[in-house]
Amino acid sequence: MCGISVLVSVRNEPVAEAQIRSITDKVSHRGPDDAGYFIDSNVALGHRRLSIIDLSQAGHQPMQRGDLWIAFNGEIYNYIELRQDLLDLGHTFSSGSDTEVILHAYKQWGTEAFAKFNGMWAFALYDQSKKEIIFCRDHFGIKPLYFFQDADWFMAGSEIKQFTAVDSFKPVLNKKVAVNFLARGWLNVSDETFFEGVNELRPGHFMVYNAVNHTSRIVKWYNLDASSKPITDTYETAVANVRQLFIDSVHIRMRSDVRVGSCLSGGIDSSSIVTVIHSQKMANPDFTTVTSCYKDKVYDEQIFSDLVTAQTGFHTSKIYPELDHLLDEGHLDRMLYHQDQPFSRASHYSEFCVFQKARENKMIVMQDGQGSDEFLCGYPEFMTARMKELLNPSDLKELSSLIRAKASHRKISYWSELRGVVKSLYSERLIKTAKSLLGRSETPWFSDEWKKLAQNGLDEFGSGNVRDLSIEEISYSSIPYQLHSQDRNSMLFSIESRLPFLDHRLVEYCISLPSEYKIRMGYTKAVLRDAITELPKPIRERKDKMGFVAPDSVWMKTNSKKLRKDLEEAVSNTGIFSDELLKRFDRFVEGSLGYELIYFRAMTLNRFCKIFNMKVK
Repeated sequence: MCGISVLVSVRNEPVAEAQIRSITDKVSHRGPDDAGYFIDSNVALGHRRLSIIDLSQAGHQPMQRGDLWIAFNGEIYNYIELRQDLLDLGHTFSSGSDTEVILHAYKQWGTEAFAKFNGMWAFALYDQSKKEIIFCRDHFGIKPLYFFQDADWFMAGSEIKQFTAVDSFKPVLNKKVAVNFLARGWLNVSDETFFEGVNELRPGHFMVYNAVNHTSRIVKWYNLDASSKPITDTYETAVANVRQLFIDSVHIRMRSDVRVGSCLSGGIDSSSIVTVIHSQKMANPDFTTVTSCYKDKVYDEQIFSDLVTAQTGFHTSKIYPELDHLLDEGHLDRMLYHQDQPFSRASHYSEFCVFQKARENKMIVMQDGQGSDEFLCGYPEFMTARMKELLNPSDLKELSSLIRAKASHRKISYWSELRGVVKSLYSERLIKTAKSLLGRSETPWFSDEWKKLAQNGLDEFGSGNVRDLSIEEISYSSIPYQLHSQDRNSMLFSIESRLPFLDHRLVEYCISLPSEYKIRMGYTKAVLRDAITELPKPIRERKDKMGFVAPDSVWMKTNSKKLRKDLEEAVSNTGIFSDELLKRFDRFVEGSLGYELIYFRAMTLNRFCKIFNMKVK
């Protein structure tokens, strides 16, 4: 896992080593083990290396083979199999790295090679003979890549902060992105970022940049919808296939020349990873899990993670995040700097603390359970989408059975659950319509200017059926944001985080399955629950989902005096908020108004703008 950088003089003047070094060193945390640079007149590549596979100097980057140079961030997990295919085609190798496999694969197959990779990646591949740079991101965008161009420079890198090393780059807040974040909580839903003029290369795309005439074109090389056509396997066959795909996904993600551990929340996803690693004998003797715990049992899952630890016998390390450290020890500002964007909840701190503890325990690679909820229907909106699918005369009996099963799980009456279903199906839309008719603003804490922006510029998501909702959440509204957070929190501590659930083969297969295989007898993730027979029974039968959580409202109320100063500053300095923000916060502290996410969002946006000296025009 690494950090990459590209600097091209748009005026076709030579790039000095000091210039490419300065933007590359901004991400030294991504690669503390080695640094390398390559300069070809007006084109420069930089690389910071976190050594994972082939720890020798043979894996040094930028790496050259013929006219091709590469700066690569990520892992190609099936590199061993691809290497053998290329050997059979007459290629020869001088290292054991997956980076060299990319170069040979591109030489053999061109951009068609990207579809052969199973992994996570963002790379810049420079064809010196053509003076072209090919940028590419993996299927789901697990690894980041950003770019910016002005009259002097074209820049690309793993993190936006790299661009601040160039004098001509002046951070300006992107209002469209900011208003979507503040009003809806949307993050990473498009190629735009909080920095005006800075774009990300979207997942499953590659870009070809001409370093002579400074033109570019972007091509979508991966289409999830087209790659996941509905299938008609029996439920029993689906369970067997999901099990095999998952075991293989975990197995190839255990390939490493450094120590591997795993996050363990006690939920179905991380527990599936850890129990399969144990049952399939994939772990080294020092394999260790890390669990985030809270003294408040409302936010704590130790009872479940302890079951996995007892069953596997793996070493475990527990951390107890103290939210007061966010302010008292400067962790919030540190996180905002590394995230390159604000965020909505203190739950990011739980993730931060897990990776911090992993690094203290000298774990360099961590398995992580993110990704399954979006295609195995783990979130509440999928239950609503499934019920919408059943709203026709021929399926009413099945809908009634689903409602009855949910009521049984929750130990409430059928009629109480039915009322909840009707509310989830219709109430949000009715409330929104009523507010609109009454002239009530959904964003009363905005200034007049920003209220107008909110009326005109908000992105909306919410597909009807289960399949479309999965594709939407993976492509736009959920996975990109989660991957952004996970990448920054892990790389802050120079840790490579691997995500077995986001193996494209597993994702495509599960999306292709009928909805009733994923939501079955009132349970979500049904096919996974039945596939991972190693799961302790209390975890397999869990009805609630927790994940990374934190007691935000309690923390904000306890620290209300400190946090109100942040909000006062946000109101007076940015021009984004009205005094209504402070009035509502005071009512929340007094107990006459419930907690609203805007408080945390406003605080982090204000701090983010200060950290990057960002103008709000």
